[in-house]
Amino acid sequence: MVVQSNGLGKVVFIVGIKGQVQQRGVERRREIVDAAIELFGRNGYAGTGVAAIAKIAGVTPSAVIHHFGSKENLLKAVLDEFDARAAARVGSRSLREALLEDAEYTMAHKGLATLHTVLQAEHIATDSAVRDRFRARNRLLRGHFAAELGDAGATELIAFLEGALTVWLLDPETTDLRAMYEHYLSSRHIGDTGPTPPPSG
Repeated sequence: MVVQSNGLGKVVFIVGIKGQVQQRGVERRREIVDAAIELFGRNGYAGTGVAAIAKIAGVTPSAVIHHFGSKENLLKAVLDEFDARAAARVGSRSLREALLEDAEYTMAHKGLATLHTVLQAEHIATDSAVRDRFRARNRLLRGHFAAELGDAGATELIAFLEGALTVWLLDPETTDLRAMYEHYLSSRHIGDTGPTPPPSG
């Protein structure tokens, strides 16, 4: 660490402090996002206030606004993290393994799944950044699935995933999301060993 002086015996800055402050800022943002994920997942977006998020994160409400500007921007950060975790789950796994792991993750994070579904439904008929985000995500997934299943097969899989999620959210006590995935994937021979069936469509 280097101390620099202005020539009058007064320290003007210390090299290294700026980096530490920036790193702490990154860590603080992460803590706030994690707190928001927990509370949005438990109470929903509308039912969660900035003060509650700040309390869980161990900061003041003004600190939340300082880092994100608004509750809406914080929601965007939460959705970014949601998508990043989904991408990480795919990794190098096969399509079948990735989908079954996603089903298990969804079942363990029902609140986030509800938030995701409600936000998509709320904005489906609006001209908004949230709608654009969900549409772009849908197209990205369809493109990823199409590499293995073809365009029609990819569209069908997306339709199944959206429908299965809704069925499970409506009655999670009597519905096993992972079992639904397994049945569908097996019926479509997705991930089966042996020759891969030709893409539908």
